[in-house]
Amino acid sequence: MGKWILLALVAGYGAWWFFHAGRQMSEDAIEAQYAVEGQAMAKLDADYLCDRMTDDFRHEAIAFTLNGTQRETLDKQRSCEDLREGFRAFKRVNALTNGAMGLSFDHRIVEVSLADDRKTADVEAVATVRIGGRLLSKTHSIDRVIRRNGRILHEASQSKSWVYIPVAD
Repeated sequence: MGKWILLALVAGYGAWWFFHAGRQMSEDAIEAQYAVEGQAMAKLDADYLCDRMTDDFRHEAIAFTLNGTQRETLDKQRSCEDLREGFRAFKRVNALTNGAMGLSFDHRIVEVSLADDRKTADVEAVATVRIGGRLLSKTHSIDRVIRRNGRILHEASQSKSWVYIPVAD
């Protein structure tokens, strides 16, 4: 009988964690997650960043470039492919210049709008990328984040980017 009571308590705690506590967030936890993601960007770690996207992740992107405006809707797979390709290019430039064209990322949270149930949040952020000290791009984004099993994940993103170099067609 005691085993069944213990099993029921463990199952109850697991259900409570899975459906409630493991899905709630705080502004501090979100800001800490964004700080870790900033470190991953600095390390050009696309795998970590892709691991922080839900399987059904959607990104609505608008890019203003010298070649015109580009609009895209990306899923997780395409977002990760683009991220990996961009990081490979940055690594090549860094290797070719012996680090002289250092890449730097700055990511600043503007506002966190946490839902009343603390299970979702919209995070407004501004990010800049510099190479060799020169501004390469600036992005304003609003990300929808959720928490599953204690991990904060990106569910969706809307971004506007200004790219200051010519982009090949």
